[in-house]
Amino acid sequence: MAQFYNQNQSNRFSEQVTDITAGSIEKAQQHIYNFFLEIIKRYESEVILNQFEKLFIKYEEIDNVSAYYALGEIIFHNKESEFKYTLLRCCYILNNNWAINGNISACQKLVDLFLADSIGIPTRIYKLKKLRQWLQSFAQSEEYSTLRSLSGRPGVRKIYHNWSERFSSYLLISEYADPRKPFEQRQYAENLSRKIKKQFKFDLAMYTARIDSKLGANPQRQNPTNLGDGVLLLIKRVLNKQGNENYRKAARNLYDQSHSITFVEFKSRLLAYLGISEDDLEISEVFRLTVVQKLKHFQEHRDDELMTLSLLYVTCNRVLQYLLLSERRKPSEFLELSLEYDNFLNPIILLLKIVLIQPHIRFYLEGYVAELIKFYSVYEETECQAFINFLDVLNVTLAIFDEDTDYSLIKMKNIENDLTDINLDNYRVFSQLKRLVDRGKKPVDPEDTTETLNF
Repeated sequence: MAQFYNQNQSNRFSEQVTDITAGSIEKAQQHIYNFFLEIIKRYESEVILNQFEKLFIKYEEIDNVSAYYALGEIIFHNKESEFKYTLLRCCYILNNNWAINGNISACQKLVDLFLADSIGIPTRIYKLKKLRQWLQSFAQSEEYSTLRSLSGRPGVRKIYHNWSERFSSYLLISEYADPRKPFEQRQYAENLSRKIKKQFKFDLAMYTARIDSKLGANPQRQNPTNLGDGVLLLIKRVLNKQGNENYRKAARNLYDQSHSITFVEFKSRLLAYLGISEDDLEISEVFRLTVVQKLKHFQEHRDDELMTLSLLYVTCNRVLQYLLLSERRKPSEFLELSLEYDNFLNPIILLLKIVLIQPHIRFYLEGYVAELIKFYSVYEETECQAFINFLDVLNVTLAIFDEDTDYSLIKMKNIENDLTDINLDNYRVFSQLKRLVDRGKKPVDPEDTTETLNF
């Protein structure tokens, strides 16, 4: 097999080994990272998998001997936590690159290497014995279970399968928002979450396009929600409330106004934008106490300051928290009441309006939803069906108003002299995926194409 490194690099081998031996574990880790970062750019997946297996599974000398001795140093000094971190980061370095190129098969072969029978074979060789003990422990860990699921492989242990996995785009938040995780793992989780949301939008559009047509539902198009065919009516109800563009326009106006007003003025205008006034007699006492009053007293010492973007983020973040979570990080009283009375749409519209103010605010919303999913995931699906329905309605609503999607409600039946027709059967929904770069939005994925779907 072709060698990865030229003769000059080989001549520096003895100096590198000395550096590793005398230096820190971090230097040893960096030698291993550099090796995989280099070969991922130049070689086919089968060659790279062979090198990974020889190094981490069999502990045999590989083409870069400095990386081999670097791993030996980690094992010799009994640094299991550093070994696990190094192993995970190398896995995500490879998975990131393969996933970008659509080579999911290589990602799956990588995670399957940890199920090799050789890992369980006893040995008297100290380093190999220690390595196999660590690998056996890793194969039973939560980190390995996550790695398998992110690589497209089902979990080894069935106990991890429950209803919450259907909302994995939110659960991935805990992966890419955790600074303790390797950068490559966080990046992989973020990319996967984005792909899951993109797939959901496509599946939702294609499914509803069929059920609203005269041809009826296509049995090959699976409903991505648990809402049944009522998902189409839900989309129409959401759009009928005010319309896609009107929601966006109102959010844009508030954002533009925030550049020239004080903090106390912004809080007042935010409530008005949400359709709430401090003396509104129609809002519930729970909502008044959990949102309106808390927002009024939030950072009062800054009321006279001019608004900044960071202050806008902090405030919107806090309102989302008021709506969803209690101070003990459990479902808020407002959310519990909404679930009890099956009142999903109105609270979700409030969440939507906050997210529309600035695209990056959605990150906070998804983080809080992830916390709620983890809270409810210990219960059977039948015990928290209301919350699952809430998640489905939220997913549909966010898909309708995603930054690269344009939905509109068009009246198809021309009823003469009827200016107040509210029969949603007389309307159809049109969807367009589009490219947008506005107010700090990230550029749309280059793979995206502009496409119009009507349903």
